[in-house]
Amino acid sequence: MANPRLARQARKARGTGEAKLNITSMMDMFTIILVFLLKSFSTEGQLVTPATGLLLPTSSIERTAKNALSIQVAKDKVVVEDVVVLNGNEFEAVMKQKDFMITPLHNVLTKYTEEGKKSAEIFGKEFSGEITIQGDVNIPYKLLTRIMYTCGQSGYPNMNLIVYRKE
Repeated sequence: MANPRLARQARKARGTGEAKLNITSMMDMFTIILVFLLKSFSTEGQLVTPATGLLLPTSSIERTAKNALSIQVAKDKVVVEDVVVLNGNEFEAVMKQKDFMITPLHNVLTKYTEEGKKSAEIFGKEFSGEITIQGDVNIPYKLLTRIMYTCGQSGYPNMNLIVYRKE
């Protein structure tokens, strides 16, 4: 017959059948993976989505686009941040006017300038005055110069034209 005391010690040594998992090393591993992924994540790339219905010109430009206030100039309308500013008769009137200032566009851009300056002041930054212009290949030069003049007069002197990069 076996010693009862030895049998009790053997049962105690076997445990209750529950396995305990040490997650400290697993957390260390996940932290390392997270840091690696954050370091290797690239914010470069396409920050600007071309507007539908526009055929952008191609260029051999090397700079990447920055995220800024966006104007889309199609053959028959002008859109600022997805809000139509000029279309139809207004668009044709702009093409016939002698003045370079486009008043409806100037009014909208001036509101964005005021909002941008207020938020820059709140966050302690300088207002950049950057704007991106997406223009169709077929828009008249006359219209593009008027839009650029209006942007400059509205507080957006730093203009970037969005183009496709030649590969």
